[in-house]
Amino acid sequence: MRTPRVGVKALIIRDQQVLMNRYLDPDGTEIYALPGGGQEHSEDQRSAMVRECREEIGATVEVFQPACMFEIMMDHRMVDGSPIPPFHQVNIAYWCGLAEGEEPGEGTEPDPGQDGTAWLDLAHLDRHIVHPPELARWLASDPSSRPFSLGVCRS
Repeated sequence: MRTPRVGVKALIIRDQQVLMNRYLDPDGTEIYALPGGGQEHSEDQRSAMVRECREEIGATVEVFQPACMFEIMMDHRMVDGSPIPPFHQVNIAYWCGLAEGEEPGEGTEPDPGQDGTAWLDLAHLDRHIVHPPELARWLASDPSSRPFSLGVCRS
């Protein structure tokens, strides 16, 4: 039996914008998701976050405190909708900042389908396809009423 995988996600906010990885569907549709990925065996979460951000956004990040948690359960790829074996990942999103002098760009090992990064205006996240949609709603909500857990997000 496969057990859930643990993932870390970077929530980087600057000038009322959130940094997202941009993915292109084969039909050209843009899909956005937070930088980050799976924690490796014997790797602490901060180290996993720094590694994942270097791989995906080409920048060193400073990791602060946890912001929220959400689970992803899916049996189709986010980008092209093709079937995959059942996937279950428990993500912990951390508030992060870019280290001094760092700017996002091309990572050393971008995700399949990733086509760079983008700063998305927090006030207009509803204009974009953000994965998972629960995260976009959480980011757009009043910070004083945000729950820690976004629950299970299925796609």
